[in-house]
Amino acid sequence: MRYYKLSMDMEREKDIILHCKNRERFESYSFKDGEYYHNENERIKLFFDEKEGDVWTDYLANDKGWFIVSEKLRLILQSLNSEIQFINIMISDSEGVALEEKYYIANIIKVVDALCLNKSNYFETYIEGKGTIYTVSKYGIYENKTEGADIFKLGNWQQVPIFVSENFKDAIEQNECTGMSFREIAVE
Repeated sequence: MRYYKLSMDMEREKDIILHCKNRERFESYSFKDGEYYHNENERIKLFFDEKEGDVWTDYLANDKGWFIVSEKLRLILQSLNSEIQFINIMISDSEGVALEEKYYIANIIKVVDALCLNKSNYFETYIEGKGTIYTVSKYGIYENKTEGADIFKLGNWQQVPIFVSENFKDAIEQNECTGMSFREIAVE
């Protein structure tokens, strides 16, 4: 199977960019560690300014680097082999008017230890108390360690990028979802 690093589509123009209204409450928790978020009663508030962009995409850009997805993309993710917690968010315009648009933070829980250093370009940094951290510029993974997941993050302090299978990519293309780009990664 082919795998890809999922990224924001940076070639688009006029896409909406969300900003976190209550940033100070989320500085230490970034939805990047593969852990469940346990404070779902507190609504996360985001806003956008139409001067920055006014085109809604299925994967929305935001100032926190979160994986914010549309209802359409949420349904696709739920149909695939994934382990994701969907967190409701509130979106308003720059004037504070709440919108009815349905978007979610897709908190990817599936974390696998599949980084293949033989197929990756990287350098190592040792951090006391954490061990060796790999700064990777080109990823490679072991397919047999993905556990068949269609969307996942890597363990061993390599959790930030999101990786997807060709099943995910095919579903996105068939459903004409927007806001994403894919970079194929090496597989062993």
